[in-house]
Amino acid sequence: MSEDVTGLGLRFGTVEEGKAWVGRRSEPKKAWFPIDRSMVLYYCSLVEDRNPRYWDGDECPPGLLMTLGFNPQWSPEHLRRGDGLFALGIPLPGKHIINASTTTELERRPRIGDHVSIEEEVASISDEKTTRLGTGVFITSVTTYRDQDGGVIGRNTNVLFRYNLPEDSA
Repeated sequence: MSEDVTGLGLRFGTVEEGKAWVGRRSEPKKAWFPIDRSMVLYYCSLVEDRNPRYWDGDECPPGLLMTLGFNPQWSPEHLRRGDGLFALGIPLPGKHIINASTTTELERRPRIGDHVSIEEEVASISDEKTTRLGTGVFITSVTTYRDQDGGVIGRNTNVLFRYNLPEDSA
């Protein structure tokens, strides 16, 4: 249908092809790195979170969980893996994406030393909608984060809007 110019690994198809993915789960994948103190501090610096429990204590911010599913910007060829964000691989129209909402529910706080496994599920795909941004669909996914012992740390419900600009259709 279209070429992925985003570099995000988007797959293209119809809304009907995309809806066939509802209920599909990714294979569990282990985060590249276990949570460590420097990761917590780096994350807090990026989001400008001044909470002293993170800077001076030993707690981890819940938002850090989401970042564990991303691949590093670069890795040696022999370590590269093709397991980016599952929701981006759904065959759908639209070459633009924007995050519409995120909700995280914790069973417990992430801890330094946790080596997290991540599993994503496609919860729903809306009918096509037209917004001020363009025409597209809302993709709702639920990501479950588990610790090295298989215990659930938390779940993240995320909504992406995948769309085309009006000029993309012209």
